[in-house]
Order: sequence, then structure tokens, then C-alpha cells
Amino acid sequence: MGMQVYQEGSYKIYRAGHNYIVHNAQYEFKDKHSHVHDFQIAKKLIHCVSHQIIPRSFNFYLLTSLTRISDNEDYIKKVESLIEVRKQKGKKQQYCNRSA
Repeated sequence: MGMQVYQEGSYKIYRAGHNYIVHNAQYEFKDKHSHVHDFQIAKKLIHCVSHQIIPRSFNFYLLTSLTRISDNEDYIKKVESLIEVRKQKGKKQQYCNRSA
């Protein structure tokens, strides 16, 4: 683990090389942490989890990061639901034209 550079409540951000690690300090490190490339994104993750916000602009990785650091089961289920909806949205139903 790297040097702690930020803390908000029980959430801590560590510098690890050129990346950052967000850790929910109420839990073991191996259980509740996520890696991100940008410090501002790390702070945004903490803000979203703290205020139970589910940003629609987040990609799959960042949405998964929210579930990894959160300890609120209802919030985790809502984020996972959004992930599943996005996965299904990309799938097309098989179409067969039988008019011939």
C-alpha cells in the first residue's frame, strides 16, 4: 500500500505509484478497496458512496468500484442493478425473417 493522501470519514485514498487506492477503513483492506487512475475520480467515488449517488455517467469499472467500497447493501444492489441493465441493453434479440 502507498502513502495516505486524503481522508473523508472512514474512506481513505492512498497513492500507489501513478494510481490511487480508495479504501473503506471500517473493513479489512482486502475486503473493501478499489484502484483508480485519477485522484479526482477517487474523491468522486467517496462522495457518491457517502451520499448514495449512482452517477449515470460512470462506466462499468467505476460502478463496480462503488460496490467494492460501499458497505450499504441497498446501495450495492441498486448499483448492481444498473450494471445488469447496461449489460442487457447491449444485447440484441435474435431475429429471423421467415416471410420467404
